[in-house]
Amino acid sequence: MEKIREHIYLAALLHDIGKFYQRADTGSVSTSKKLNEKVKKLEGQILPSYKGITSHKHALWTAQFIADNEAVFKNLIGADLSDLSNKNNLIQLASGHHLPKIQQTELGKIIKEADMLSSGMDRESEIALRDEQDEQEKNWDAFKRKRMISILETIHLDNNEIVQKGTWKHLPVTDISLSKSYFPKDKFDEQPDYETLWNKFERDFKFIQSNTYRAFSETLLSLLFKYTCNVPASTINFPDVSLYDHSKMTAALAVCLYDYQQATDKPEKEFLLIGADFSGIQNYIYQIVSKHASKNLKGRSFYLRILSDAVVKYILKELNLFQANVIYNSGGSFYIIAPNTSFVKEQLKNIVRKLEQDMFKTHGSTLFLAMDAVEVSKATLMRKSEETLTDVWGQLFISRDKKKSQKFSGLIEKNYSMFFIPTSFGIETDSITGEGFSKDEKKCWIDEVGYVKELTKQQIELGKRLRDADFLVASEEAIPYWKDKNPIEPIGLGLYFYLLKKEDIGTLKKELHGSADKITITTFNGKDGNCQFMYADQDSDFMVSGSNNIYALEFYGGNIFDGKTFDEFCQKESEEAFHRLGVLRMDVDDLGYIFQNGIPPERATLSRYAALSRSFDYFFSGYLNTIQQAIAPNTSFIIYSGGDDLFIVASWEDAVKLAKQIRDDFKVFTCDNPAFTVSGGIAIVSSKFPIMKAAKESEDEENNAKRHSNEGQLKNSVSFMDMPLNWEHEFPQVEELKDKIVELTRKDNDNAKEVLPKSFISKILLHAENAAIRNHKIWNLKTYWMVAYDLGRMIGRNTRVEAKELIENCKTEICGNKATLNGSTITTKYHPLELWAFAARWAELEIRTIK
Repeated sequence: MEKIREHIYLAALLHDIGKFYQRADTGSVSTSKKLNEKVKKLEGQILPSYKGITSHKHALWTAQFIADNEAVFKNLIGADLSDLSNKNNLIQLASGHHLPKIQQTELGKIIKEADMLSSGMDRESEIALRDEQDEQEKNWDAFKRKRMISILETIHLDNNEIVQKGTWKHLPVTDISLSKSYFPKDKFDEQPDYETLWNKFERDFKFIQSNTYRAFSETLLSLLFKYTCNVPASTINFPDVSLYDHSKMTAALAVCLYDYQQATDKPEKEFLLIGADFSGIQNYIYQIVSKHASKNLKGRSFYLRILSDAVVKYILKELNLFQANVIYNSGGSFYIIAPNTSFVKEQLKNIVRKLEQDMFKTHGSTLFLAMDAVEVSKATLMRKSEETLTDVWGQLFISRDKKKSQKFSGLIEKNYSMFFIPTSFGIETDSITGEGFSKDEKKCWIDEVGYVKELTKQQIELGKRLRDADFLVASEEAIPYWKDKNPIEPIGLGLYFYLLKKEDIGTLKKELHGSADKITITTFNGKDGNCQFMYADQDSDFMVSGSNNIYALEFYGGNIFDGKTFDEFCQKESEEAFHRLGVLRMDVDDLGYIFQNGIPPERATLSRYAALSRSFDYFFSGYLNTIQQAIAPNTSFIIYSGGDDLFIVASWEDAVKLAKQIRDDFKVFTCDNPAFTVSGGIAIVSSKFPIMKAAKESEDEENNAKRHSNEGQLKNSVSFMDMPLNWEHEFPQVEELKDKIVELTRKDNDNAKEVLPKSFISKILLHAENAAIRNHKIWNLKTYWMVAYDLGRMIGRNTRVEAKELIENCKTEICGNKATLNGSTITTKYHPLELWAFAARWAELEIRTIK
């Protein structure tokens, strides 16, 4: 039975690979040099027909791909692929999914149905068959010139609005990378080059040397991730779903359908959508004594990443599911699609109990995993039910979040005293986290730090190893020959994680060969963001060929950092300079609402939700590294990023630059769709300031930004120094004014009489302090004539035209309550004095920093 499940999974992953291969072929069926005669003769066997004419010809290229790699698949399956009398042959299963059900085997029907459920379309209908024929008969090769449209550009648009929208941005036809060139664009100078992309995919495919289904299929899934995220699954229908997302969800649903059919019980709804969210993450990361914060912050954050990975891997193992069943896993949240069977439901209960118990045993009440599941029917996925997929997501969010208000309820019921009777700790505490040591708890000594808990020490080691590691290796058992690599086993789930270099793996090829399916070797981001994880085009002699392990590519924010302390971030050439840290927090506004309402019911499919989730993970876990390395590689590091939020520590001025660049690039990445905005907060503190308090201050600033309103629009803002500014209508103008003040004031050393005097800044700040501003109005009316008097005298004493103009603008705008800032129109509720004072304060800090 397990062999059959794995066979279905692989066939489903491959079912549309022909769409990719066909686009790389310059010929048609009759003229193709890729299709051999044997495959061409399969046209009548594996293609459906409408009025005597065959359609869905991409299935021939699927068959050809499997035939091209017959030796690989024969080694894997142990069966003769050329025996087409076997209707469950891999070629038949993968390429025959468009045949009518009457011509399908039971396994073939499963893949056919999974394909339809993934896309939410009945591909057997007369309309679908006719459309497919029309596409191939009229301008038959036009689909080879089509590009994908980003799912992000379609959010909050219904079908009519999509039809009426005139122009779209498109994605480049290339393998995934963390470069801005991977973003959607208005136009391209050249036609899409599917052939080059296919050749790179084929080259890497040959490096999957495995004779176990699971290792082969899971590595193939990562390869599809690398090469087909920008290849449209369909060009007949609106091309906003990638071949990767469609193939992944088809494989996941196929396994679910098979398990459901094999179960003795048959609930009305066939699937379970499982959702989970860690609470307490932020507090856990920042619960560090400031003196040693930089030693532990990165390792502590990374530990949470592998904790989430360990939990997901544990659930998949207990439910006997595959990686494709994970719709999303990032930022402390994950979603899994599973079959709705009594086995899965019972296992889920056991899993929840164990995770609750193990989490509390390791972390007390600091961390909690809220997890629940809701049922989903085939009718809902096919959009033939009153209950929509949007409704299902909403139900899951509500039921999952309800669990957060019932934390550890199962444990409390069984062991009341553990929660409500005080536990005695010794007087000694962990020198980094401040947590007390329980009786007989192991203490670990760290030089220049003191005693810490064993987990704290492991996290410090994680942070150190992360800087130089090439791979994250996850194993279902401890690996004896890597005992010295300080593995970590999150909450005792039996999953061991190692951060390793190439040489650690390269010297142990034979040993790793004996660990089939037990080990996953993950590359984060690739070299310099190129997302290479198979090493086919560099260091190819290193590839652990034949190791039978699973190779994976994932994104992680912040694996490039040099281990500098917070003090070193702030260091300036002059001792008199302004030394401060900027603690930045940002996240996407109203993401929960977007997930529940952004995809209208008539367009809602699991593939689209998977694509939406993947897009956010790409930006916040992956591309964020590119921004950080471009803006502040030596004066910042990413403590946490994933899902839709981030936490960065940097020199204060670089924190502001990073926030601006993140917002600007996110706007481009989301195709200027007004549905997507980000808000952020920056706390400006000394390097000695407790990180826990700094995190709280940045959270307060972020909340200021979230509450900020401009022209009736909430959020879409950044806040620092207690002043939220709208990204669109306030921040650019205030920043421009700040730059002008800095420019004119810094030239003071050259000619003191012809530039803006430094007293300008101090006078503006003093007037703002005394103005008694409430609700953006000046209540101390004396301020008006004092500003007019002081600035009037300053104008009279200044000879430089540029400076006189700036001072005059300042005086006129403050005294006239004008809706301009240094002569430029501004949309704001702030009084001009508030904006001038903020720009002056910002300029003052920058001048002192540059000193």
